[in-house]
Amino acid sequence: MKIHLHNVRRKFFVFSLIFSLSLFQSVFAQEHKEHKEESVHTEHVDEHANHHANKGDDAHAEHEEGEHHTNTAPLLFIILAMIIGVSTRHFLKKTPFPFTVLLLIIGIALGVSNRLGFFEAWHIGSLTIELKNLSNSIQFAANIDPHLLLFIFLPILIFEAAYAMDLHTFKKSSTNAIILAVPGILVALGLTGALAMGLQMWGFGLDGWNWSLALMFGAIVSATDPVAVVALLKDLGASKKLGTLIEGESLLNDGTAIVLFMVFFLGITGDATGNSPIMEFFRVAFGGTLIGIIAGYIVINWVKNVFNDAMVETSLVIAAAYLTFYLAEHTFHVSGVLGLVALGLIIGGVGKSRFSPQVEHFMHEFWELAGFIANCLIFLIVGIVVAERSVFEVQDFILLGIFYIGIHVVRAIVIAMFYPFMKRAGYGLPKKDAIIVWYGALRGAIGLALALIVAGVDDKYIPAEIKDQFLFFTAGIVTLTLLINASTVKYLVEGLGLTKISPAKAKMLTNAREYLHESTVNQIERLKSDRFIRKSDWKEVAKFVPEAVEADHSEGVENRHAIAELRKRFLEAEKSSYWHQFKDGLLGAIGVKVLSDNISQLLDQGGNIPLSHRKDLEESWKIPETLSKVSKWPLLGKLAKDYYLDRMMLSYDCAVSFVMAQEEALKLVESLLRSEKEDAKALELIESEINENRIEGQTFLRNLRKNYPGVYKAVSTTQAIRSLLNYEVKTIERLQKRGRIDGGEASRMLSAIDDRYKILQKNPPSIEIDEVPKDTRH
Repeated sequence: MKIHLHNVRRKFFVFSLIFSLSLFQSVFAQEHKEHKEESVHTEHVDEHANHHANKGDDAHAEHEEGEHHTNTAPLLFIILAMIIGVSTRHFLKKTPFPFTVLLLIIGIALGVSNRLGFFEAWHIGSLTIELKNLSNSIQFAANIDPHLLLFIFLPILIFEAAYAMDLHTFKKSSTNAIILAVPGILVALGLTGALAMGLQMWGFGLDGWNWSLALMFGAIVSATDPVAVVALLKDLGASKKLGTLIEGESLLNDGTAIVLFMVFFLGITGDATGNSPIMEFFRVAFGGTLIGIIAGYIVINWVKNVFNDAMVETSLVIAAAYLTFYLAEHTFHVSGVLGLVALGLIIGGVGKSRFSPQVEHFMHEFWELAGFIANCLIFLIVGIVVAERSVFEVQDFILLGIFYIGIHVVRAIVIAMFYPFMKRAGYGLPKKDAIIVWYGALRGAIGLALALIVAGVDDKYIPAEIKDQFLFFTAGIVTLTLLINASTVKYLVEGLGLTKISPAKAKMLTNAREYLHESTVNQIERLKSDRFIRKSDWKEVAKFVPEAVEADHSEGVENRHAIAELRKRFLEAEKSSYWHQFKDGLLGAIGVKVLSDNISQLLDQGGNIPLSHRKDLEESWKIPETLSKVSKWPLLGKLAKDYYLDRMMLSYDCAVSFVMAQEEALKLVESLLRSEKEDAKALELIESEINENRIEGQTFLRNLRKNYPGVYKAVSTTQAIRSLLNYEVKTIERLQKRGRIDGGEASRMLSAIDDRYKILQKNPPSIEIDEVPKDTRH
């Protein structure tokens, strides 16, 4: 079905880009229009916002003459941001700075240049180049509404991060993430607030600050944004568990920070509900999470009735992400961030297999694209805001340095305080990982957006001088953590040895590279017999052969470690087999989740237990004994039988796919034995474990076929229909590739197959049974 979806993907990408640009342009233009109308017809305008929007107002004034002229500054900024982002990613990818840090630097440069009037006009001899539109677009970014920043970009960034996260790894890491994001952030904002009040007490400035302001500032600078660190950890090949912990903490941390910020902010502005701050915190946090959970399961139940419709499935998820955030923040006044986290984890984890197999991969590509565009815009905006709107005195730089050091000291205290619990929870927290968790806690767009909200409040609530300090300190901390921490964490990761691999895995990789070299050299010899290219310059061709790798004859790898690495390799191959079967229509949505979850649990053991220890998987095949009793009851009997049939179909699905995966694994064993690169005795042990698994699955299927032929017939018929439809798909793709049918004809044929898939999905073969057995494995 890949060819069938190729045109849909291309059209959908174009649609997505046009939709996004139109949405941003219309919303931003409306925001400027409303800002202008307020400044003309309202006398109660925020003096601080007017102070920083003078240039923008001048730009509006120039268009007063043209009644129907539209302000295109927002659209121009979006276009420039995307061009800058693409150019940075393409031309500067070899620089030592992470992508988002480069965007921040470019944003600061643009903001400083515009603040100095560099983009007013360029005079080259007698030629004058007007750059007023460019200046207006930068000024627009500098004065963007922080609420708009949150409502437009946050759903993309938060949902994309949660959706892409491995649910199993997150669940194992969630205890530590919650410790850092809830009690950890409470301690952090308390210590940060105490630092601010201590500086005031010691006469270092911060005149007019009180505990409410200091704690609100602590909440703002506690919101982390480790996008640069997580991307770097992936590039360096560091532990997936560490990256998940850092990103998971950030997602929960952002939600907690915003909730705590609003508690203090509403109290300062007099808009508090009057409830207890503790009760309000729990209401906002759990309310947002509940909305996300409800929205997630609504989407899953909707999508499972859609088949291979990329437009419907992807558009539904986009709408769900924005609607969840909107309902949470605007309607119910609860945490939209935590709602998005819950939604992303449910759709990306529980609902991953409910999406059409061919659409699921595209969904990831789409959200990666959306995240890339959002990061391009948001980090440029951060840089421009830092340069354009910072108001400071010399003493403020000293205070900024103290706060920068202070937040790291506070972070260290928080981790040290909870480390005894964190090292025992989930995957644990090794000391080296704890150092990266401490140093990699960058600050980003969310903290700055919250500071901009403070900067826009009326002076009667917060004096202008304090608002300027909030914005300067927050912007400065964001800039310093990105410029210093994000740019140097790579060396810290390498220095701590977190990128080093075990000797057993190193030997395995060496064997793989050696095999690649030998097979490539052999391929050259085969190519020399090709009559079309046999006259080639083979010396030149040989330059592109991968470098030869010396065979690793070291004796330092213990046999148990080599076996553990082999087991992990085979488990990953088995998991991949299940997802390929799912994409080919040979394995159902629930089956692939059951089997892949079982593999994830085995991988958590690090390959230290045999591949044949599948107690959890065996339990999923087991039929509860109570069913035989319940099936005889007058009212619940039919429900029990229906449940039994569903359970049997799932068990058959799992058993067949399990046996197929074991057979594929045995072929891999044979291949490794032929290569003579791996330990033969270790491979023989692995082979015996795989054979034990295969026998277990075959025994289950044989007992099912022998004892319950009616059930076996129903579930095997479903499997046969899937195989037939999958064969039709591959045949149509082959016919199109050979030119026997064109794209339109292939699309119509594939659409007809989709209709038959839907029929099978809604009306699978049924069978009547007289009794419900206790267990089919014996």
